[in-house]
Amino acid sequence: MSADPSASTDRCPAPSAGRRRAAIAGALIAAFGGFASFNLMLSAMPAYAVRSGAGPSGAGALTATLMAATLVVQPFTPWLFARLGRRHALAMSGALLGLPCTVVPAASTLPALTGLAAVRGLGFGVFVVAGVTFTAELFPSGSRGRAIGWYGAVVGVAGVLGAPLGIALARQEAYTLTFALATGTAALVLVGSFGFPRAAAPARPAGPRSGRPRTLHGTWRSLRPMAGPLMVETASTTAYGVVFTFLPLTASAAPGALLAAQASTVVSRLGAGWLIDRCGGRRVLIPAVVVTTLGTAAGAASHEPALLLAGTALFGAGFGAVQSATLVLAMQAAGDRPAALGVAGVAWNVAFDGGTGIGSLAGGPLLAIGGPSTLFPATAAVLAAFLLLDLRTAHVPDSENCDLSQGD
Repeated sequence: MSADPSASTDRCPAPSAGRRRAAIAGALIAAFGGFASFNLMLSAMPAYAVRSGAGPSGAGALTATLMAATLVVQPFTPWLFARLGRRHALAMSGALLGLPCTVVPAASTLPALTGLAAVRGLGFGVFVVAGVTFTAELFPSGSRGRAIGWYGAVVGVAGVLGAPLGIALARQEAYTLTFALATGTAALVLVGSFGFPRAAAPARPAGPRSGRPRTLHGTWRSLRPMAGPLMVETASTTAYGVVFTFLPLTASAAPGALLAAQASTVVSRLGAGWLIDRCGGRRVLIPAVVVTTLGTAAGAASHEPALLLAGTALFGAGFGAVQSATLVLAMQAAGDRPAALGVAGVAWNVAFDGGTGIGSLAGGPLLAIGGPSTLFPATAAVLAAFLLLDLRTAHVPDSENCDLSQGD
């Protein structure tokens, strides 16, 4: 085995068609369950925190803690996959994501809630890297846009169901039911893990002391070509953290608005994946960021339900396309080796979760100071600025031709 800890985790021949289908089904079942649980808790916990006396800043701190724990564990996920194998690592992530939800009804203080959020964050960190990396490994590079699009669409459906339901249940103060549903959907991650084959832990890497410097050097070298897409990804998920954490606190129409955002994300992920495979990620990314920026700014219309609904639908459409495009671009920069795909998967998820945490943490004080009319336009301005930075450093578009009539 390579000394690189992000090397392939399952040292076995290529799976048969039946095993590959089982793994794809398992990945999608796990994706739905994990993200349904995540969105239920993400949308319900701000109100629960405010009800417990934490205030808007405390609500943001809970989401930031969740994402901070996610960030802490993600660099270690390739090592974890190598030691436990795909099935056991995915199952463990589901347990860490779901079991704390059973304890939340007994917790009302901010320190207790913060501790439970940290445990869930560890599980979520393993879960999201596993989902993205394992799905990408199951498809060749030429169809990876569509594969990631389908994965993202399932994630979006989980959001369509989870986010508005979490808000609605929180407004009815049905927190016990909310946390029970979050536990049950997280259990689907364990169910999905059985789609992956059993894999014994590989042999211990040889020569760790001599291998580690080369691994770190190689990791930094592999990250440099991804810098532009990862920068845009971080900015877009900062907007995501702001919209999904604070819109429920600022707009009475938030359940419908977030439903519109999630629904448009589903359609966008599918359409963007198809376009990416034909036109390239770069050609999809630029208009997607522009649309996301406009949708983010529309969050300021908290007392205009029709405008808010249209704006969040626009946000979801752009955001979904940004996710697919940045992930494909990062994987293209990394290359097709399993170890390189693992690095790209970790880096992209760190950008996603880091941006979400930044938005959730920084948004609270900004909302307290200037209200929604300041928070959402300022977030949109940050996203636009990062797009301009990326355009200045971007390489030549990754596809010179865009043949929309090309068949599968």
